[in-house]
Amino acid sequence: MSDTLNDKEVKRLTELGQAILGGLSCNANGDNFPCRTDRLDAIKHMKEYLEINNYTVNSNQQPFCNNGMIAD
Repeated sequence: MSDTLNDKEVKRLTELGQAILGGLSCNANGDNFPCRTDRLDAIKHMKEYLEINNYTVNSNQQPFCNNGMIAD
């Protein structure tokens, strides 16, 4: 695999970057924190962004407790 991105990859990275920024900038709830849907959408885009750059991403979800904190 090449260390150089092709034009299609560069274009897609630009689109993904804008989508990531847009999702994390959302303030639909008025609390200066993106809603869960926008955060998860941004994560999906981040995963694709990293994969284009040859990173392997484990997409297994972390277990959560009832309080929303990640379980040990």
